Amino acid sequence: MVTAAIPHPDHPLPVPAVPAGTSAAPRTEPGVAPSHAGQAAPEPSRLWTARNWSPRARLGGFGAVGAIAAAAAVRVYLVDPAQPGHYPTCPFRWATSLDCPGCGTLRGLHQLLHGHPGAAADYNLFFVVAAPMLVLGWAVAVARAAGWRRPLPRVPARLLPVIPVLVIAFWVLRNLPLPGCTWLAS
Repeated sequence: MVTAAIPHPDHPLPVPAVPAGTSAAPRTEPGVAPSHAGQAAPEPSRLWTARNWSPRARLGGFGAVGAIAAAAAVRVYLVDPAQPGHYPTCPFRWATSLDCPGCGTLRGLHQLLHGHPGAAADYNLFFVVAAPMLVLGWAVAVARAAGWRRPLPRVPARLLPVIPVLVIAFWVLRNLPLPGCTWLAS
């Protein structure tokens, strides 16, 4: 279809030319786009659709995440977070004097990278359990984006809502002053 060279006064974009022998569409009120005249508004779910990234773009994104994580791990390996002044203080702990679910993660990562999983669990047990799963999830996502066609592990969809519940439970338990819970504190 050929577009007209002069834009319509009510519509800044070029208007499709009307083929010879046909009547033009009825004019609409000012401010209403001609393409939506007489049509229902699109469904909200149709306005924002998920973007389909190419495999190359996904691999690039996963590579960038891996590079950032590796650089952060090198920094934590070289600079001990247990020494004050090298890393910022947790804002939640600063404001409330309580541990957040992430408190102790940097110190735990430092201990894990130095081969001390027991000491790492003493700082943040949840991180020690979750870190291998995060690395495995990243590796599976990279394999899928690279086109790996063999079956790969998947997290069942019904287990996904359990993750925030576990994080909140860990958060509450590590701050309770009960004898069985004090060892969860960082």
